[in-house]
Amino acid sequence: MAGRRRWVCPAVTWILALTVALATAGLQFVVRPQLADDPLVGTGRLDHPAVADPPPAVLPDLGAPTATVAPGALAARLDALPREGLGDVVALVVDARTGQELYRAGSGARTPASSLKVLSALVAIDVLGPDRTFATTSLLTPDGGTVVLRGGGDPLLTGATRADAHPRPASLEDLAEQTAEQLTAKGTTTVALGYDATLFAGPGWNPAWPDIFARSVAPITALTADHARPSLAPNALQRAEDPARFAADQFAGFLAARGITVSATNPVPTPADATELAHVDSLPVSAIAEVVLAQSDNDAAETLLWQVALERGRPATPADGAAVLTTELQRLGLWDDGMAVLDGNGIASENLVTPDALVGAVRMALADPALRTITEGLPVAGVTGTLRERFGADDSLRGRGMVRAKTGTIRGVNTLTGYVVTADGQPLAFALMTSGGAGQTSARAWLDRATAALASCGCS
Repeated sequence: MAGRRRWVCPAVTWILALTVALATAGLQFVVRPQLADDPLVGTGRLDHPAVADPPPAVLPDLGAPTATVAPGALAARLDALPREGLGDVVALVVDARTGQELYRAGSGARTPASSLKVLSALVAIDVLGPDRTFATTSLLTPDGGTVVLRGGGDPLLTGATRADAHPRPASLEDLAEQTAEQLTAKGTTTVALGYDATLFAGPGWNPAWPDIFARSVAPITALTADHARPSLAPNALQRAEDPARFAADQFAGFLAARGITVSATNPVPTPADATELAHVDSLPVSAIAEVVLAQSDNDAAETLLWQVALERGRPATPADGAAVLTTELQRLGLWDDGMAVLDGNGIASENLVTPDALVGAVRMALADPALRTITEGLPVAGVTGTLRERFGADDSLRGRGMVRAKTGTIRGVNTLTGYVVTADGQPLAFALMTSGGAGQTSARAWLDRATAALASCGCS
């Protein structure tokens, strides 16, 4: 027996050492590039969309944990955190690989705010496929006198071409250049311009959205460019009241710059006998979903949901989008009693989701390569997206570069949904949902503090 112990101990030591080495190597290759943009760690813009692809998910590159989390130790760690002004808390933390529940606080469904985008983006990729694209098309009527600009529901369509953007979205400028070449070849220099946004039935404004969000999301249409923002200045909030007309006017300007005079611009249905002049394809659904999650893009999230409704044979409307999202979440096993969804972007305060559904979506995305975009699109704490300016306090610094999570913020609600790898190398999926309380400052501080506590946990 003594001889066996002498053989087992060195073997276990070597196995643990190898596991730590593999985990460390994975973190070096995956997390260090994420940290390059962190002012507390280094300089550079390695994760800037104009330079490199978003950093990949951490989990697939890690070996087995050196120790597993003990639920009691984790609970003691989280429960010891200050909660002044926090309000109601519903939380769930599980082993991301096995689903074992490690921590739970509260129960029932709560308003998810933008954490709902984790669910709607997952459904979009699952139903539409990660490689699906949407075309914006120019067509010519049989008489040769009218060009029709037909929207295909590309939520990231731009006006001017953004050559330095990565990935590069489709643009009306590119479409106008191709269209002008075709018209010039036909000897046509003057046309009327019609625009067709009838792919989506509307109404473009979800009645469950408070009017205060008119600056956070534009009316949803099948033809929109630059998120219907007349000004592309940073933090510009104004939205065009008629996004389709706004896009058509830009297109007319691009045609004029290429020698094609536009005599009039009006909404029209596309004639059945019109012939295509040119088209530009959107980014694939997977890339759109990454933008939805990283930037909490309300317009794109809702547009993707309406595309799902069309794919399922229903009209593209707020009500049909919500109904389809409900059905698809039920199909995927991500639905619990008490849940209700009214949109795809989380603006509606009447949305109700359980932390179990959110955690289930994160685990599903981690396990299925086809859905991996969901975890890859989650912001990195203190580094990218909507978490870029967070995790700066002393008690949350250890979460920087380690926590990947979707934020959720509307009045009285703050949430964080994502995953993290503990100090012992164990991947955890979590959903933390707060409501009420003294305000956003207290809630966000606790969310950052709590997830940083997960990242630094040696809770064996």
